[in-house]
Amino acid sequence: MPAREIPRRSIPPSTHGWWRRWTCSRMPCVRWIEVRLPAVALLCACTAAAAMPTALQEVMERLPEAERARLVERQQRVSALDEDARRALLQRIADWDALPEAERRSRREGWDAWQALPHDERMRMREARARFDAMAPAEQQSLRERFDALDTSLRRGWLLGPTLGEDWPRLHALFAQVPDDGHAALLLALRQLSPQGRDDLSVLAQRTSPEERDALRNDLLSQPPSSRDAWLRRRVDP
Repeated sequence: MPAREIPRRSIPPSTHGWWRRWTCSRMPCVRWIEVRLPAVALLCACTAAAAMPTALQEVMERLPEAERARLVERQQRVSALDEDARRALLQRIADWDALPEAERRSRREGWDAWQALPHDERMRMREARARFDAMAPAEQQSLRERFDALDTSLRRGWLLGPTLGEDWPRLHALFAQVPDDGHAALLLALRQLSPQGRDDLSVLAQRTSPEERDALRNDLLSQPPSSRDAWLRRRVDP
């Protein structure tokens, strides 16, 4: 599977998988290797193979060093499993492969989103899950129905975590048509803003026409991170 870059283009939030393209610039072959590596490593271990298949090695050699090191470390962990653990992992792989493609895609998207969250937001998510688990079944079902009733782009906005997910309904229009290579910088800028800064940015998003949003985004990013809150305040209330 040849390594290639994701095409650079604008992706609206309603597009499935938009979040991964917002927060991740890894090549598609990395995702393929991550999914198949446990099975390949188990095959090598069970057949006493000394190394990964040549074709897989060639692909990994073209990956960034950090990605390659992470995948090699994962292969080593899998190869070190005992027989019972290997059988359990093979069963998990089979169970995963049996899932519908849409379900696998949704779970991968959720996992990637979780991996990208800051530590404090992960803690908030765990606390929220504990509160949800403590609710009565009827209350849980009510919350699920309310969430499912949201617009698709707003539901996926919650993949950005509790802070940006809460603000996303007011901000998503400003970032709906952003080139792939600008996503990470914009998300970082959003996380660095104070609550007041995000409030001010949402006001500007409503005031700004679609044709002028690109200029607003560029102006925001051109400000030093420590000055962005004050810059937004001046733009909203000169």
